[in-house]
Formats: sequence, C-alpha cells, structure tokens
Amino acid sequence: MLINIIKKLQRDKINLFSRKSYLRMDKNERVSNFNNSVLKKLKFSSFDLAAYPETGFIYKILAKKLGVSKDQLILTPGSDFGIKTCFEYFCNNNKNKSFIGFEPTFGMVDVYSKLYNIKKINIKYNKKLDIDTNYILKKINKKISMILLANPNSPTGTIIDEKNILKIIGKAKKFQIPVVIDEAYNGFYKKSYLSFIKKFKNLIILRTFSKSYGLAGLRAGYLISNKSLIKEMCKFRPMYEINSIACKVISILLKNPSIEKKYVLETFKGKNYFQKELKKLEIEFLRTYANFIHINLKSKKKLIEKKLSKNKILTRKGPGVSGFESYLRITLGPKREMEKVVKILRKHI
Repeated sequence: MLINIIKKLQRDKINLFSRKSYLRMDKNERVSNFNNSVLKKLKFSSFDLAAYPETGFIYKILAKKLGVSKDQLILTPGSDFGIKTCFEYFCNNNKNKSFIGFEPTFGMVDVYSKLYNIKKINIKYNKKLDIDTNYILKKINKKISMILLANPNSPTGTIIDEKNILKIIGKAKKFQIPVVIDEAYNGFYKKSYLSFIKKFKNLIILRTFSKSYGLAGLRAGYLISNKSLIKEMCKFRPMYEINSIACKVISILLKNPSIEKKYVLETFKGKNYFQKELKKLEIEFLRTYANFIHINLKSKKKLIEKKLSKNKILTRKGPGVSGFESYLRITLGPKREMEKVVKILRKHI
C-alpha cells in the first residue's frame, strides 16, 4: 500500500539551474545582498565545523525575543520540516486520516499529505481570492486530525482575519483538533497569533528565518506551542535540529534586530514605489500581505516574462487560482531592485 502511494507521488526533479547571477524575484527570498557590516560579523571556528551543533543558546535567545519559555519551542531545519513534524505527530498515527488546508498553498503540504496518505479537505478560493470561512467551520468534526492554515498564504498572499481565525480555533478546540498556523511571512504581516497560545492548547505556530530575516539558504525555522504539546512533538525532532553555521548566523540577527527591521522597511518602501508605478502604467495588481505581489499583464504576460528573464530577473506564475492565469508573481524588495522591473515594464507595456 505504502509503496503504491510513493510510486504515484510526482516530485520535481533536482534543478541544476543556478540562480546566482539573477535577480531572484521568484521565491520570496531576500532580493538584496547583506551589507559588509553584517558579513563581517560572520566568524566561524574549526569547532563550528567539526563539532555537532549546540543549539541551546539559540533556544534561550529566541525564547527571550518571543516572550515564551524555551520549553515552548522546537527548532526545525526549515519551516517545511515543521509542517512534516505536524503531519507525523497529529496525522500519521491518527485513525482520523483527514486534515483541512488551503488550495493552493505551500507545495510541501500536498507532498506530505500524499506521502502519509492523509486526505486533504481543500479550502478553495473564489474569483475574488476570498475563502468561505463558514465552509471551514462546517467541515470541522471529530473525523479531522489537523487544520493547517498559512496566514498569509502562499502563493495567494491572502489572509483570514482575526475574528474568523479565532472562530476556527475555538470550534476545533471543542473536538480537540490542533490548528497549525504557518506564519512564514510574519515579518511582513505583523498580526500574529502567538499571544493566543496560552488560551488555546490546540494552537501551534510555525515560523521561518527564510523570509524577513533573509536566511533561506540556512534552512531554519521553529514551532511554538504550549509546553506539554511541545514536549510530545519533540520526540519527532532530528538528533540535531539545525546546523552550527545556522546557529551562528541566526544568533547574530536575533542579537541585532535592526538588520531585519531595516530590510522589512526597505521592502515596504519598495512595495509602495512599485504599486505607484503600476498605477501609472495602468497595470492591475492584487493586494497581498507578504513580500510579493501579483500583477495582471493580460496578453503581454509571456512577452514580459521573456524580457524579464532576458534581463536576468526571475519571476513566478500568479496566485495559482482559476481566472488569474494572466498574473505574474513578483517578489518585493528595496526600491533600487523594483526599479529594474519597472524599467522593463515601461518599455514593453
């Protein structure tokens, strides 16, 4: 049975294409380089390379920053591993083989759903990119093993507001169903549900260092929940959660919060500039709550994609919802980076 499931699962081949010389506006990473003052802080010793990772000091720094106990945290090698941990703990050994999740959403959600043979109850978007939260509430019952909500969601860039999120968590609590909220874009969308951890014992928060911290190459994230739940979920963690280099770099950024804050501010300025230029060019765009935007290029989508690629700028298809095929997704960054895209749009629109 398991072998048949694995055989049916399709994954992308390992990509040998190098994005190093490109302006990477396709995966919502940091698009500008760290300045030299930050890079000079990166000093590694032979111990960092030869010894197994010591993560204890990261737990202490992170717990203090978040205002939680270190016993409420699990470091993970990327937030996708955090998602995997949730599938393993909440779904894999649960007689209720169903979970609720957005469609579309982060690609690894569907991969783990298929690998563990967990039925996904898809919450789809309408033509306005809205979600019917009443439909979610109707689907919550004792047969559900987990609810997984990315807020903001990717690739749509949309959110569910606090009122409806709390309704979902509250109803799920009655059935003892865990609600996992993926806050990968927390740095760009300041509304967090961390403060509700005490009230709702069924709430788990997922975060990453890949987005606003700009550390996608290190593959590091973390889970936050109540102590008793984290104690059990820790049984699924790897021997060493993240590597020594990741620990060193993360500690520098956590001790120097201005690095993240400055990049987030620059990105918001770049976003404001880009949206003003899009309006001047009469290009429609969708409001998002993350560090990317969807622009409607209509009949010129393929042409613009080609011109951007020729100028070494990588982009992605739009929100992945029917009716939005003419949209292009572009990662946002500082104004100087967005000007490069605007230059091409002005020339070819």
